Amino acid sequence: MRTASPGRLYACLTAAASRKGSARSIYGPENTLSRRGLLTRADRRARELQGLGIGQGDLVALSLGNTTDLVVMLLSCSKLGAIAVPLDPGRGERLVARTAQRLPLRAVVRRPRGLLAPTPDYGEGYRFTARRRLTGSRLALDVLHPPAACLDGWSPPPGAELVTEARGLTGAPRDLVRTGEQLLAQGTAVAEAMGLHPGARLLCTQPLVVPRLFEPVVLGWLASEAQLVMAEGSLVDAVLPRLPHLERLVVVDALRELLALARAARARTAPLPLTPVVAQARADLAVLQAIAPSFTEPPRQLLQLEELGLVAHRGLDRGGAFHAAAGVTLRPGAAMQIGGHELLASLPHPVHLRPPVPPTEPGALADDPFRHTGYAARFGPGDALLEVLGRDDGLVDLDGRRACLDHLEVALLAHRRLTWVHAHHELDPDGDAWLWVEYRATGRTPVDDLEEHAIGRLPPFMVPRRFERLDDTSD
Repeated sequence: MRTASPGRLYACLTAAASRKGSARSIYGPENTLSRRGLLTRADRRARELQGLGIGQGDLVALSLGNTTDLVVMLLSCSKLGAIAVPLDPGRGERLVARTAQRLPLRAVVRRPRGLLAPTPDYGEGYRFTARRRLTGSRLALDVLHPPAACLDGWSPPPGAELVTEARGLTGAPRDLVRTGEQLLAQGTAVAEAMGLHPGARLLCTQPLVVPRLFEPVVLGWLASEAQLVMAEGSLVDAVLPRLPHLERLVVVDALRELLALARAARARTAPLPLTPVVAQARADLAVLQAIAPSFTEPPRQLLQLEELGLVAHRGLDRGGAFHAAAGVTLRPGAAMQIGGHELLASLPHPVHLRPPVPPTEPGALADDPFRHTGYAARFGPGDALLEVLGRDDGLVDLDGRRACLDHLEVALLAHRRLTWVHAHHELDPDGDAWLWVEYRATGRTPVDDLEEHAIGRLPPFMVPRRFERLDDTSD
């Protein structure tokens, strides 16, 4: 068996446990753990995985929700020198299967929904070497032997600890591979941007496996002495009952959820004692200013890009201009159709992308050392970043997750009766992003049938809210 070399994430937790190991560090729906308690559980899970042959450099998919199990398994992988691949369980077993076709997974940890939940079809060439439940939990573990073709195409950089998924201009998934050094540097940067101090508590109800949320929440917690509060579902339901018990709460969430929380706060006699953080590149300054009176601390915005990590941040207490993250330099590039100029960024730790990014796409090298972000921005004197206008390349931001309108149209056109589709991205008066489509079809095609088709082929956040049929002379 290969000798494990612990990763940087596990080493960071070990150092934190030696300093302040007995203090509560993570609050989950099922338990509360200190850093020392996390370390103990991570060690136990690591021994189970090692006993099944999982070790240095192996890819371990984690299809888990916002629970302490997700953090424990991330740290277990880091201890073994394995590479964690967090996946959104809300996208079902199909996401696990698609990931197995791109990456040579050696193990999959998931929480089946019910006793009769299906096992993912990992595809041709995969062989099972073990299948079991992890001790004292509801987690299912599949240990796999990936096909040779998948193994041959995988070459991570030295020190890789995490792989997350993003989507390129065509909607095709792209894998972002980060080393432990990059992860800790990113965690330190976001902790400074959010002003995390000892005693602060981080909360997020969106899936933490989304890169733009994983990095500020999980990595920000790990790089600071803040505490982590695990929650899912409605932000209003997660925050209001906890406020009497949670001081110095920092909420990192989608703008839509923060707006709902601000509306709920108006029914109270005093602003909510928390700091709202929007981890989305495109967030209207007027909307952020409108929700500010509902909270005791001014809102903050992180300019968090999937291919690049944290680029800049701003706090409304310091005006509307962005401040570049530590080690990052920003400048304007070419003019863009949407207005303004492309935002170019020079980074201290470029991310490894698979497959490599084509020239001009976000993450690709513009002119050394600057890289494309794909975002149009407005700059002031001295190239100060004042406003992010959006993008004109077919990619849109939906609650902090990237969606490709071209991919949505292709997925819908796979319906046997649709002949033409055009997708639209809009913001409602509250700043909530949503999608709708115009289409042409043959015969009598009910909207319910189109919705069912969209749900079956698209992730939940990309399913259009409205379908509008246009006249089709071929009917």
